[in-house]
Amino acid sequence: MTSGQIPPELRAALRALRTVRSEKPEGGSETEAFAAWRERMAEALERLAQLLIFPEDRRQAADEATEARAQAARIRAHLRNDRAD
Repeated sequence: MTSGQIPPELRAALRALRTVRSEKPEGGSETEAFAAWRERMAEALERLAQLLIFPEDRRQAADEATEARAQAARIRAHLRNDRAD
C-alpha cells in the first residue's frame, strides 16, 4: 500500500457504514425499525472503530456506536412501556 491509499479493510468498513446509513427507515424515530437500524449503525461503527488510524477517530466512532445502542435500547423500552399501558 502506498501513501494516500485506503486499506481495503477500512474501505469496506466505510462502505458498510454508508450502506447502513442509507437504509435509515422512513417515519418516526420511535419505531422498532428505527431501533433496529440504530443497532446496525452501532455494529458498523464498531467495525470502523477497529480500523481507524487515529485514536481520536477510533474513540469517536466507538462513542457513536455506544450512543446508537443506547438510543435503540431507549426506543425499545419506550415501545414496551407503551404496549404495557
